[in-house]
Amino acid sequence: MHDVPGWGSWSVVPLLWLLLIGAGGWYASVLRRMEHDGRRVSVGGAFAFYSGLVIVLVALGSPLNTIADNWLLLGAMMQHTLIADIAPPLFVLGIAPIVSSVVLPDGIRRHFAAGTVPARVWAVATRPFVAVPVWSVVLLSVSIPAVFDYTVQHPVVHAATHLALFSTGFVMWWAIINPLHDSATDLGMGRVLAVAASRGAAALVCLPLTFLNTTLFSYYSNLPRGFSISSINDQRLAGASMCLIEFLVFGIAVAIVFIDALNRTEQADALADLAAANR
Repeated sequence: MHDVPGWGSWSVVPLLWLLLIGAGGWYASVLRRMEHDGRRVSVGGAFAFYSGLVIVLVALGSPLNTIADNWLLLGAMMQHTLIADIAPPLFVLGIAPIVSSVVLPDGIRRHFAAGTVPARVWAVATRPFVAVPVWSVVLLSVSIPAVFDYTVQHPVVHAATHLALFSTGFVMWWAIINPLHDSATDLGMGRVLAVAASRGAAALVCLPLTFLNTTLFSYYSNLPRGFSISSINDQRLAGASMCLIEFLVFGIAVAIVFIDALNRTEQADALADLAAANR
């Protein structure tokens, strides 16, 4: 075991960097195409997308990754929170404004056209009553101490865990934010309840870690103690930090969803008034 990594030591993970650079380049090309066609480019959307890339890089490519794997449960819980709950909504907010501007090959477009199996699967998966429970089950499952200890010691399983947390998080936040204003899945103010339900699932993970007096994760209990943090304090800090982030996510998400729902209601009322006036 090497010395505890400092925050100035970043590791280069080739596949991760290639994926992030590729995603950033693809997004920039779409923005350039939109500008060339005279369409409005969403500055907020671009900021959200590139912020999501930075969050993923911090979670998987910074010293946090080494700390999470070899030193502290605190690092692992922060990593999972970034992947499952911070990066996904940023990508949703970034992708939504450019969905209509993405030009897909004819073959792909045919396979994902309305009425096809992929389109129907996506329609079901992005229903809040499906997406929130699926994300919650994944989060709770990978947070079971025996499962957590196993995955962190097996790189392939660990990578699959990260992918599952991110993908289900993306689908859940797509369902909650409903960026395309899909009336079939829009819960209106009910989206606030969906946010609350997802935070309830996260609380089932972070609250026990914060208040229990015994350590639950044998892998981290047996690691060399880094940063002079005992195993029980490591567990409590992991839980408290996760709870704090989840509380902030809840507050911000509820505010955004509430304001967005009001705006959509006002827009619907304005369209109804316009239609009535034109009769």
